Amino acid sequence: MSETVVARHPAPHVFPWFNTVWTHWQQLLVTARFPHAVLLAAPPGSGRRAMASHLAKVRLCKQQADQACGCCHSCQLFDARNHPDMHWLMPEKPGKQIGIDAVRKVQRQAMETSQLGGARFIVIERVENLGEAAANALLKSLEEPPEGCYFVLLTASLDSLLATIISRCSVWKAPQPDNETAKHWIEQALKRTVPEHAVTLYRGAPLAARDFVESGGLDHHHAVINGFATYVKSRSGLFDTSEVLVAHYPASLDWLSHFLLDVLKWRQGAKHAILHRHHHALVAEVANVMATQHVHTQLRQLHQLQRQLQTHTGLNTELVLSQWLLSIGE
Repeated sequence: MSETVVARHPAPHVFPWFNTVWTHWQQLLVTARFPHAVLLAAPPGSGRRAMASHLAKVRLCKQQADQACGCCHSCQLFDARNHPDMHWLMPEKPGKQIGIDAVRKVQRQAMETSQLGGARFIVIERVENLGEAAANALLKSLEEPPEGCYFVLLTASLDSLLATIISRCSVWKAPQPDNETAKHWIEQALKRTVPEHAVTLYRGAPLAARDFVESGGLDHHHAVINGFATYVKSRSGLFDTSEVLVAHYPASLDWLSHFLLDVLKWRQGAKHAILHRHHHALVAEVANVMATQHVHTQLRQLHQLQRQLQTHTGLNTELVLSQWLLSIGE
């Protein structure tokens, strides 16, 4: 299967950088003007799932209008992650499409009578991954929303959505937390200091940055950057470099994209703007062996193969990356 309906929703929470959006949503809830379809644009790892979950808990609560009481039967079921009127749809894996069958299933759930006699809530994450037929099917539900059913669509980019879907929703773009706020939050969560680049690599997604640090990502990131720089300088170690990229795929390609952008900045005299200050020696060394136009070309090819690997999930990742690495030396 290429998609699944997730029954266990994340714990509800509003992170500091979402406070402005939440304040507006509360006002709409209090005045009974909350729309039946909300589209929230925010990157994965920003806390958008917890935000959607928090909204659902409040809206499904039997006692309160702008906050959940935490005591009613609905809140208790929600906290147990077993609310019968809460439905969550997302791709099984990043990059995979959400198909028509999955959308039809949530459409049936949207039409069903609430099991608790209240509202029904459907969250669709990574809505940009809807297939064409699935997107058209969803559009019908957004045009004529069932009474008492609320849709929340989560996306990383509005540019990748059908204009007709955007037009049927109340669109909200999450403010991006500044690096200082994000760094402070991550350090509070992990109870340790974190380097600046750990925050900048995941700009706008503090939860992703926290998970990156907590899972040993700093060491993995160093291995990828060091291995790539060594290969570019020596034109040797193709298989070792390919192996480390595959081991940390898909994050490794995002890291390389940032690194090549820094190489480009270095060559253009914008050394103050590079992200990899901790790897400035490697940035300089690669900049010395790659011409500006060559860096542009490799960046473009890197982005193309990222899209290729995401679209065609059956491709041999190691082979595709090895071919790209070989092209650097041509």
